[in-house]
Amino acid sequence: ALSAPGRLLHDLGNLAESVGTFRRLAGDEVESSLNGPIGPHRRWVWASTTIAGIKKIRAAHGGTVNDVVLAAIALGFRKLLRSRGEPVEGLCVRTLVPVSLRTEEEHGHLDNRVSAMFADLPVDIEDPRECLASVRRQMDDLKSHHQAVAMGALNALSEVTPPALLALSARLFAGLEQHTVQTVATNVPGPRHTLYAAGRRMLAAYPYVPLGGAVRIGVAIFSYAGRVSFGITGDYEEAPDIGVLAEGIESGIAQLIESS
Repeated sequence: ALSAPGRLLHDLGNLAESVGTFRRLAGDEVESSLNGPIGPHRRWVWASTTIAGIKKIRAAHGGTVNDVVLAAIALGFRKLLRSRGEPVEGLCVRTLVPVSLRTEEEHGHLDNRVSAMFADLPVDIEDPRECLASVRRQMDDLKSHHQAVAMGALNALSEVTPPALLALSARLFAGLEQHTVQTVATNVPGPRHTLYAAGRRMLAAYPYVPLGGAVRIGVAIFSYAGRVSFGITGDYEEAPDIGVLAEGIESGIAQLIESS
C-alpha cells in the first residue's frame, strides 16, 4: 500500500465493482431439473472435437477457445432440457467457470491463484452462431466487471480464517439446496505434444469433474495433442440421460464448424 498507493486504489475499485456484480448474480435462482438432491453414485460420458475445428470457428466468428466451448455446452444443455420436455424460452443455465488469476509473470507458479465466474448459458438460443455471439458478449462483460476478482477475494479469506471454521462452512454449504448455479464447466489446457508411458503412446485423455451440493451435472474440458475432450459427470439416479448432453455438444460444434 505504501509503495504503490495508486495500484491499491485501482485494485480496491475493481473489487468493489466485482462484488456488486457477484451479489446481483448470486441472488438469482432458476428452477430446473438440473438442481436438486444427489445420491452417492455417478454416470460419466464424453464428447470430443479437434483444436483445428475450434480454431476454424474462432477465425470465422471471433471469441476465445473458452467462448466456443461454453457455447457448445449451452447448445448441449438446450438439447438435454428439450428432450426432458422442459421449456427453454427465456431460460439460461448458470454455470460456475473456474478461471486463473495468475499474471504473465506468475505463469508456472504453484500457488493457488484460481477463482471463478458465473456465466449464463443461453439455452434459449437455437442458432449456434447467435449462441456463440451471446456467450462472447457476456464473457467480455464479466471480465470487464472483474467478477473473478470478487471470488478471488473470497478465496483469499482462507489464508486468515481458522481451518476448523472453514471446514464447518464447507459442510454447511454442501448441505444446502441452492438453485443459483445449475452446473460447473471447468476448462483445463493440457499438453499439446504426445505423451508416452512405458513406451506406449497415450491416445486420448478424458477429464472428470466431481459433483457437490445440489448440482446434478458437471462438465470438464481438457485438451491434448490436437483434440478437446468433454467429460460429463451426472448423478446416477437424477441424470440418466447425460448422453443427450454429449450429443448436443458434438452436434453444436459441428454446426459451428459448418457455418465457419
